Amino acid sequence: MDVKHKLGTMTLEEKIGQKLMLDFRYWDPQGQSNQDMVKPDDDIGRIISDNHIGGVILFANNLKDKAQIKALTAWYASMQTCGNIRLFIGTDNEGGNVFRLPREDYASFPGNMALAAAIEGGADLRLAAEQGRRMAHDMLSVHINTNFAPVVDVNSNPFNPVINVRGFSDDAGTVARLAEQVTAGMHHQGLITAYKHFPGHGSTSTDSHSALPRVDRSREEAFAIDIAPYQRAIASHRAPDMIMTAHIQYPSLDDSLVRTRSGEEITVPATMSRQIQTTLLRDQLRFTGVTISDALDMGAIADHFSQGDALERVFAAGVDIALMPISLSAPAQSGRLAELISAIADKVRAGVIRETDIDSSVERILRLKQRYHLWGHGKGRPFLQAPDCAQPEKQIADRAITLVVNQHAALPLTDKTQRYFILTPWGEQAKGIAAVMAQAGYRKVVAAKETELTEAEIRERIANCDVFLFGTLSTRFTPAETDGVASGPAGDASPYLGWLEHAAGLGKKRVHLSLRAPYDIVSYRDKVDAAVAVYSYYGYDNGVWRGHAMISLAEVLMGKRPPRGKLPVNVWHDYDVSTHTGTVAYPRGFGLSW
Repeated sequence: MDVKHKLGTMTLEEKIGQKLMLDFRYWDPQGQSNQDMVKPDDDIGRIISDNHIGGVILFANNLKDKAQIKALTAWYASMQTCGNIRLFIGTDNEGGNVFRLPREDYASFPGNMALAAAIEGGADLRLAAEQGRRMAHDMLSVHINTNFAPVVDVNSNPFNPVINVRGFSDDAGTVARLAEQVTAGMHHQGLITAYKHFPGHGSTSTDSHSALPRVDRSREEAFAIDIAPYQRAIASHRAPDMIMTAHIQYPSLDDSLVRTRSGEEITVPATMSRQIQTTLLRDQLRFTGVTISDALDMGAIADHFSQGDALERVFAAGVDIALMPISLSAPAQSGRLAELISAIADKVRAGVIRETDIDSSVERILRLKQRYHLWGHGKGRPFLQAPDCAQPEKQIADRAITLVVNQHAALPLTDKTQRYFILTPWGEQAKGIAAVMAQAGYRKVVAAKETELTEAEIRERIANCDVFLFGTLSTRFTPAETDGVASGPAGDASPYLGWLEHAAGLGKKRVHLSLRAPYDIVSYRDKVDAAVAVYSYYGYDNGVWRGHAMISLAEVLMGKRPPRGKLPVNVWHDYDVSTHTGTVAYPRGFGLSW
């Protein structure tokens, strides 16, 4: 059937339903608890059918193991609304720390910043496309047809608490190039892709899950940095299928005011800005694909607007799909969804929301679904092709490890008779490194999780070792010293300085393992003999490897492979977030080897 003809047969309520993407993260038929929703449920099926819903998003709560996932997603894939329109079945599989499938069952990639470190260090650019292909293969094999990835936020603010290693780099060109390659890999398999978060979340200092961030760049800076990856992809005809909005204020792009439910006037969030979502993205950048909001239950939106007001403003801005505008966790709540759709329909009929916008949105949605066999009588997904190279996730992890500090050739650690004490925030990190070292013949390795030892026990283990290796999980840059004490990832005084001074006083070798964002290396560089950036922190837990980073890290530490990664971001000695200036301690592209 022709798209315009189909559109003409749909009621207004059916069109609005197609513009909604719901989560059923929790589900209890009795409405008494928040149980993970893991199996088909007739009530959920009726909610989707009765309200003509266009898609669902899945979380780790819904995705437990291969057999369970296939049963659940096959059920979703069998659903049809508005006659013969199938669902977008989406999730956030970015790689790295945002990865919804079980890590032990599917390819667990070390993440975007790790990939950029590998490519910066000379790895073949095709690894980026292979990452996309492998991720898409895994997702499509379980009927997940939409991936909210890749992240194209340029992490230019080292204080950013939410993007950091989810971003490829602080360089817009690097972000654009790698995002296009990852997207091409996903498209090769037939997976729907989404760039996020427009117009750019990389320069924020606040997490939009909990508050509403503000970006104070000039318009020129916005186009040169945050918008650049979108503009390049669209102009070169390599645009993603979808673009996801950012719940941020960006006054240089739109400084108009909106009134919150408390009566306060605030700068309009980009998600609700027609100037940003229609005039800029559609009219100026010429994006013709589908736009989707970030989750509308996030604090940046939910703390300021009611569900009805938020949905109205998102649609009035011209955004095609509202993600998670309402959460339902029991059958008794289903009436709230019908009421929300009815209220939006009334706004359309009253002219508050343009009906032409609704029609244009649904037309874009139908065309996208038609292209990916989600509408009509074709097969639900194309034939999957096996990825070209074996374990690209391990290859990326191998090439990402970046040696930043190595005083007096402290690394590699080749003496198998020495005593090693590895202390990390999570047990799986130290256990993973220790397991690889033990397999290589290192017999005196003690691994520990930081919170499971007392201060006295940590100091005792340091006293009884020759080499003290400690891991950190910082998300952002913190000043090298605050009142003489290094700041930890959350700005709290880090106990590591005391342990390092204790280790130094006893003549112990000290090695810093920066397991997440590499910005915290400056907090310890004067107190350690060596520092390594890893960008990924999943290891060995309950007999299962949840990622390859700790294996690759251990192999580098032992000298079994050279460190070949290069920093994909500037690591700052100091940084002024208001002026975006500071002193660089280690520049992008820096990395040592043996």
